Amino acid sequence: MRRLWILGWLFAAALAQGLVLPEGAVAGRPVELAAQGLEPGAYPIEIAGPGGTEVVTLVTTENGGRLAWTPEAPGRYLLTLFAPGAKYRAELEVAPPPPPVTLEADGLRIGSRTWPLPPGDWLAPLETPDAVYLAQRGAPLVLAFPRGGEREPLYAFYPYLPVEELREGPAVSLQGGGVWPLAGLPADRPYAGAWSTLEPLHVLAQFWRDQGVASRLPAGPGGYRPYWSFLAEDPALLDERDLAAWGRDLLRRGHRPELVWGEGARAWSDRWQAAARRGDEATARRLAEALLRYAPLHPGAAAFFGEMADRFAAAGDPAAALRLRTLARQAEAQLPVLRANGLERALAALALAYLALVLVLGVRYLPAQRRSLADWGGLWGSWVRNPLRRFRYLLFAHAGWGERLLAALLFFAAAAVLWLWGGVRGFEAETARPPFDRATLVGASFENWPAGPERAALQAYAALPGEAADPRAFEGAAPLAFVEALRYRLSGDPQALLAAYRAEAVYPPLRAALGLGDDAWSEVYRAAGVERMGTPRARDLCRAYLIGSLRQLTVRPTRSLEALGWSSGAAWALLVALAAWALLHLWVLLLPRPRGTVRAAGTVARAFELIVPGSTSFGKGWGVVLLLAAAYGAVRWILGDPTGGGLWLAAAYLPHLVLWYGEVHR
Repeated sequence: MRRLWILGWLFAAALAQGLVLPEGAVAGRPVELAAQGLEPGAYPIEIAGPGGTEVVTLVTTENGGRLAWTPEAPGRYLLTLFAPGAKYRAELEVAPPPPPVTLEADGLRIGSRTWPLPPGDWLAPLETPDAVYLAQRGAPLVLAFPRGGEREPLYAFYPYLPVEELREGPAVSLQGGGVWPLAGLPADRPYAGAWSTLEPLHVLAQFWRDQGVASRLPAGPGGYRPYWSFLAEDPALLDERDLAAWGRDLLRRGHRPELVWGEGARAWSDRWQAAARRGDEATARRLAEALLRYAPLHPGAAAFFGEMADRFAAAGDPAAALRLRTLARQAEAQLPVLRANGLERALAALALAYLALVLVLGVRYLPAQRRSLADWGGLWGSWVRNPLRRFRYLLFAHAGWGERLLAALLFFAAAAVLWLWGGVRGFEAETARPPFDRATLVGASFENWPAGPERAALQAYAALPGEAADPRAFEGAAPLAFVEALRYRLSGDPQALLAAYRAEAVYPPLRAALGLGDDAWSEVYRAAGVERMGTPRARDLCRAYLIGSLRQLTVRPTRSLEALGWSSGAAWALLVALAAWALLHLWVLLLPRPRGTVRAAGTVARAFELIVPGSTSFGKGWGVVLLLAAAYGAVRWILGDPTGGGLWLAAAYLPHLVLWYGEVHR
């Protein structure tokens, strides 16, 4: 047994001695020859190869020895190291040198072949033993060209940000400083670069089609292509499989059909719409269906779908037209009900109606107010001689109680619409920035959103599926269907499912989960393998923002005014003025009407009553309907819609003139 151990040790020691060579080598490039297990000294190495035999000397120390040697020609080499009492042999296969690579004005030359390229800021090629990598600065594309022959496939990588630099690895440096290996680019991030950076890809695809190089942009090594590579293609060339792959990748990277694409998306959506309009019937149906399924809220969607529906109806397919119109309306129903433009008009109409009412009341009761204050210094002197009595005989105090209430209601309605206008304007400003303007919440910080449990729920959804948040983070949230559905998704609590149903029984993911029926987008989610439960719609985002603003009203009461462009100081000044005027209206409601108050009935008063619709019926309450109709019509006329505004004005003034005539000749 002892002899066997000794023999084994000697055999292992013999294996630990000799030459150490790399697995492969390339002619013309240095090769490292190493020795191990040898005593320090100088050892000759005989190298026999296609070009003859040469001898080099390897010097070793206690830590071993290394020698750089460059083979001149490809082929098989036999290396023999001579040591005292022993020879160590090894073979090395040397491959021919790769073809030279040069980036020229007309393209990338690899050996005898030139790959044509359009003009652009192309970076220096990165050479590896298997491929040559090329990228254009500012574009989300890295091309991999073959080195072993012209018939090898060409493939590409599509980073989620434009490329800044190619690095060894191979790796890529992206805009913003991130560095990723090409083989490890994230597959769950949406595209974060400007849409204009896709234009070089579109130019390259068109250039290669014209040059006969390729009909499409190349796919990745596994045949995978992210959705933004499809956006750079000619939409008319995309078939059903391409569009399905585009849509699945959209959902898997966090984009949602329930959310809105901002105006910046016109960089690609206008091209898709134009392709559908000028294409044949099959192309139009294919693109319209893809946009409806995966991006129904893209810029100009309503007009586009309406135009396509008219085209299908004219082509003899009314069922397809009806389906398209119906689903387009369902998609629009996910938009916020409140819009900043509409609220601006509403505020203008309320403010105009309020001013008209105050003007009529002033002309109508100013004489009575003067008589009440004649013995106390008049309208202005009474503020000095007896301020308390002056407060007792305010202008509104002489009006009837119904008129006072109407004025207060108009003022408070205008103040509420002002707050809503500012809140919605703030929401629209937030959602006009990435990533909200790309129909996704992935990467959203929500730091500028009002704090509260609703914001916590949105943050929890944005972190899915990678980070499962604790549903206790949004305890106390308003009863919104998506919040309760998200709570059910995270906790599995069936009570949350019931709470979601009570909040909104028509919430589509909830109905699908309860087996009550799918909507048009349920199958889209299933095909992509994406969980839909808890997905917020665009209108849910607006509700969450406004509810959060209401919660923060005591913390930051000027948020809405600042969103309208007011500075902090100006917003506080306006807020104080509005609060003082509101207290005035409340005070007037409590004051008794001075005895003997008679409204003016002279020519001036009658003339003002003629101008302001509903003025003869303010005390009865329904005159405000005519006043608001006239104010809305005037606003529409001023904003450039004389036809619509004229109709509203006519609807207000025609009955008003009849009532005014009857009042005058009663």
